[in-house]
Amino acid sequence: MLTAHGVAPRRRHGQNFLLDNNLLAAIVRDAGVAAGDIVLEVGPGPGLLTRHLLATGSEVRAIEIDPGMGPVARDLIEERFAARLTWVDGDALAGGRRLSESLTKLLPGCRALVANLPYGISAPLLGSLALEPAAPDTWVVMIQKEMGARLSAQPGTRDYGPLAVLMAQCTDITVLRKVPPQSFWPRPKVDSVVVKLERRDEQPAQEELLALQEFLAAAFHTRRKTLVNSLAEAWSEPAPEVLSSIKLEKSEEKWRAEVFPPVKLCALAQDWAQSALGERHRPWVGPHHRLP
Repeated sequence: MLTAHGVAPRRRHGQNFLLDNNLLAAIVRDAGVAAGDIVLEVGPGPGLLTRHLLATGSEVRAIEIDPGMGPVARDLIEERFAARLTWVDGDALAGGRRLSESLTKLLPGCRALVANLPYGISAPLLGSLALEPAAPDTWVVMIQKEMGARLSAQPGTRDYGPLAVLMAQCTDITVLRKVPPQSFWPRPKVDSVVVKLERRDEQPAQEELLALQEFLAAAFHTRRKTLVNSLAEAWSEPAPEVLSSIKLEKSEEKWRAEVFPPVKLCALAQDWAQSALGERHRPWVGPHHRLP
């Protein structure tokens, strides 16, 4: 079908299409999608997962960066499902690090995000959705195995960083299944996992999450240095002035950011946001310092 339309998978778009119908059906079951639900799909490609979602009776809102995929998907998807499909040709991210206007327009009313995500956008997309009040409550996504480790990493481990902290504050994460390369075409060179993230009913307020995001960029600015020294370097301030803006126990002053649990980092971010030092240095964090 791709050949008939004169298109092919593009590496720069991270297009590795999941061909296993059993796995596609399992992903839909994992998400609990039912008739009447509104589902968001990012990176649908030729619509292989889209077909399974529509078969449940749900409405699907899909956004695809490759304009060549839309005609293929429309040919593959049964005509009786077409009325429940909204297909948008566009980028899910703007500037590579935040949700695009095209995507944000699709969010209201969506109950779930279900997608085989292109590897290159999974971190910024999920990190941005965590900060978005209108984002769906349930996300079931296929991602690179290493990214799954980053999302669920615990303090003190190699993969623990800003993304893990943010996700721990906003979601409950479950790794559902591992998926080998042979389940895709073209085959990726890495293993994948299906993960389920459910937004918590009780999570920090929007202002607190934005402050946490900015604080984490500085806290992990120089990962191998202590938290205080990393903040001092990021803010170009002496360590004593940094200490005056956050509340640390004496024993914690020599700790690196990667040792602190998410709840503590969130509390420190609020200390910083409410202090004169934090307010003075908030502009330091620009778009290129957002979560990776």
